[in-house]
Amino acid sequence: MTENRAPVIGDVDFTMMYVGHDAFTRDLRRMAAAVEAGTITPSVRTGWAMFAHQLHVHHTAEDEALWPPLRAKVEAADEDAVLDQMELEHAALEPLLERIERALADRDDVGLREPVGALRAGLTAHMRHEEDAALPLVAKHLGPDGWRAFGQHFRTTQGLRGAAGFFPWLLDDTPAPTEAHVLKIVPPPVRLLYRAVWKPRYQRAPRW
Repeated sequence: MTENRAPVIGDVDFTMMYVGHDAFTRDLRRMAAAVEAGTITPSVRTGWAMFAHQLHVHHTAEDEALWPPLRAKVEAADEDAVLDQMELEHAALEPLLERIERALADRDDVGLREPVGALRAGLTAHMRHEEDAALPLVAKHLGPDGWRAFGQHFRTTQGLRGAAGFFPWLLDDTPAPTEAHVLKIVPPPVRLLYRAVWKPRYQRAPRW
């Protein structure tokens, strides 16, 4: 993982959250580079579509299965305010995503510059805020059991088909130690499918 972040807070291992955040950062860096170079190729569009899908899945899961149980546990007003901010920050990103989708549909490469830059800044700030302020609340109030419940919700709603796209996207271009660490904490069948089927299939489709 980047920035030498410690993934464990209290008794909760947030490795998957940090690696997910790094994947969003990676793809936004790629999109910004493509916009700057004026090269919005079909492979860039494919990469963007995967990024947008995974961001939607990620934020929907948090809104449905992480913030509500956490809000039921917090007691202090400042902690409740953090959750208000998480929801507001999610909502603020949606118009930027819509503007980017419209510009891509219209093949308006110049019109991509401002919303892509704003999304990159806004999502980066949100992820840092989440890591610094919200994840410690998850560790404090939900603990390992609550975090596992959130992970189970994610797995149940995505199913095997969702996992087939999620894991190769998540680990795309990650350092070997990060890939090994993530694969160590997932079930053995996921490791097998990732190595034998999902990753090779993902790599056959040009992205970015």
